[in-house]
Amino acid sequence: MTPDDRDGLLRYDELASRVYGEPRMPSGTRDLILALGWVTLRDPRRHDPTAPTVWERARDAMSATNKRMWQLILDDAPRYEPPREPCRGCDAPMVRVARTCGRSVMHGLSEFDPVTGWMRSWGFCNRPRCREYMRSIESRIRDSYERAPEPIPNTGGLLPLFFSWSWEAKYRKAGELLHRSWEPPTYGLSADEWPEVPGQERPKAFPKLRLIASDGDIVSTPKPELVTASRSRVAVKQTHQRAATQSPQFSVVRLPRQVTYPEGDQVTQPLSGGRFLDRPGRFPDRCANTFRASRPRTTAQHANAELRPTGRQPE
Repeated sequence: MTPDDRDGLLRYDELASRVYGEPRMPSGTRDLILALGWVTLRDPRRHDPTAPTVWERARDAMSATNKRMWQLILDDAPRYEPPREPCRGCDAPMVRVARTCGRSVMHGLSEFDPVTGWMRSWGFCNRPRCREYMRSIESRIRDSYERAPEPIPNTGGLLPLFFSWSWEAKYRKAGELLHRSWEPPTYGLSADEWPEVPGQERPKAFPKLRLIASDGDIVSTPKPELVTASRSRVAVKQTHQRAATQSPQFSVVRLPRQVTYPEGDQVTQPLSGGRFLDRPGRFPDRCANTFRASRPRTTAQHANAELRPTGRQPE
């Protein structure tokens, strides 16, 4: 074993230990990071100039398709996703017991944190006491969306935590290929660069490996500051202007659906306005415009029809 192989082995062990110790790591992102670490530090072909690219070798190591690789990259795109909590019922507190009301929600409110920009959902029932508590919450959170800054990302950003690459271009291309829009957050792409959220531990930094190099050079990136509400509005405006200038130059024409009915199924004549009842075989008997499609006669049926007496006597 050469000194370079021994160093790559130690560094890959450190990378794997760090990956398995990250609680936020999804299974797909973990496999992609380990594959990229393998082709960068351990692959025997990493020094061969005629070897396939890092992308191709990582794809072969995972036995994945190109679509699966782009899907994994898009899943790691840094973004903010509101929490998906199960319905917990009315949030108004009870008077004599230390719990919330819990009845079915009839009114919903959204509150945005003035520091993190994260959203919190409120739900209330139709009880007069609960509606009165809802009014106090509503007066407090009024205009909270305009005052809140750009939300700090809470999803993705793990691939830039370990590797230095053109991740913004990769995320954009993945969104274009999979038909999903994505814009880079102002806080940065790597999860260790985002501002720390109260009550949550920020991911620890890790020496980034440059994927375009064979020996994994260590690089460093500056840490951005907290984005204010005014800067957030300017960034959103610029994003909308960029999307307007990059709008497609073609239109989509929706053609009418053509329904082919099997032989013997019920079909209907067009109703007023050119509408059809396009559910064959499920019409009620009282529909006056329903008929049964006729089947073509066979040769035997034609022969029987010719031999059938007509009831007329010869002259």
